[in-house]
Amino acid sequence: MNERELPEVEPQIETVDPVDQVLDLLRDDETAAAIALVTDMRSPDAAEVLEHLSSDDLEEIIPSLDAETISGAIEYADSSTRSEIVRLLETDTLTETIAAVPDDIATDLVHELDDETAAQVMEGLSDERREELEQLLTYADDTAGGRMTGQVITLLPNLTAGQAIEQLRTSQADSSKPFYLYVTEPDRTLEGVLNVRALITAPPGSVVTELMTTDVITIEASEDQEEAARVLQRHNLLALPVVDQHGHLLGTITSDDLIDVMQEEATEDLYRLALVHEDEDLRGIASSIRNRLPWLTVNLVTALAAAWVVAFFESTLAQVAILAAFLPVIGGQGGNAGIQTLTIIVRSLAIDRVAPRDTLTLVRHEAIVGVILGVASGVLVGLVAWAWQGNWWLGLVVFAGLAANILVGTVFGVLIPMALSRLKQDPALSGGIWLTTATDISGFLAFLGTAAVLIDRLK
Repeated sequence: MNERELPEVEPQIETVDPVDQVLDLLRDDETAAAIALVTDMRSPDAAEVLEHLSSDDLEEIIPSLDAETISGAIEYADSSTRSEIVRLLETDTLTETIAAVPDDIATDLVHELDDETAAQVMEGLSDERREELEQLLTYADDTAGGRMTGQVITLLPNLTAGQAIEQLRTSQADSSKPFYLYVTEPDRTLEGVLNVRALITAPPGSVVTELMTTDVITIEASEDQEEAARVLQRHNLLALPVVDQHGHLLGTITSDDLIDVMQEEATEDLYRLALVHEDEDLRGIASSIRNRLPWLTVNLVTALAAAWVVAFFESTLAQVAILAAFLPVIGGQGGNAGIQTLTIIVRSLAIDRVAPRDTLTLVRHEAIVGVILGVASGVLVGLVAWAWQGNWWLGLVVFAGLAANILVGTVFGVLIPMALSRLKQDPALSGGIWLTTATDISGFLAFLGTAAVLIDRLK
């Protein structure tokens, strides 16, 4: 009897998550092995591991990691993990780390330090590095100046292509991302820009001024980092030169910074819509309470205003108790519809897709959307109320309250952030509180007010 040939089966390679590996080692009290594993990881993987560790685990691991591992991981770690790492580092290791990381991250780290530690760290840096950072530290974290790197390759206008290539080859600046070369006068006044490919392919005797583009897109150092990201994105640039008010070149912001900035700004807007601090993480209970309690208190006060409206119709509710069952539906649906609009408007304001001047157009648009959504939801829930209680007047009251509240929610979802924007306030920070207050009050007024008028039909 012939045996059937069995197909060859390729061995399956099981991939182990590095985070799980380190957590398992720490759980088994094999701290030294966990430290060795993190040290051998690529920097992005090491950063991911550190982001998932508790404060206690970080206290075990961080002091034993070398400066090279720390500086590599900290470049990819989120802001809260960076803060934890900085808190746990000895001054010498911290100095080595700040000396090694990119300029924008170095300035962020220095901003995390108290004055005494910052002075010690700056004193431990080389004279050149200290001067670079001192200049960058004059700018706020969230500006183009705070985000830029000062290590940029510049060329004098009278150089030939051959001389420029030789300068590029021997440059001490960080040339790992030489997307563009900037042509400046001796006083750093920016005259033009050319890309590396144009320089390399040009005849060696060509003068730099013949190769450069004089129409240079720049941004001032004092501009917001989000505006810098928008300029990079709008013009599809790989790097953006940062200048002072006199046109002197200070540094550049690269395209990878664009990703970081957009992610940070989107995360910040999301946190603010939820009324929590953007630096909050899951490690500290006290900080979570401290950040959240004030806004919960404000929300409680506004909720009491809605409760007062309900109390005003106490006699109506006493006569038709089933009305109380629909209050959460009325308030919740109106709030949800409003939050949808609010989120779209807040994000559109953040990326300059809309401005306060567009308020009327947006209100008309959202009013139409609100009417359609309100009628659809009102009919559905009204039919449920009719079928449940056998009273079509109740269905009509539910329909009226729900339709009106969804309309109010969509309209106020435009008006509130636009009003806050005109007042130079952040619409993401408090828009949600005022919106839910508006929808709760208006929804309960419409619903219970209609019920009070039709009370004899509802009994």
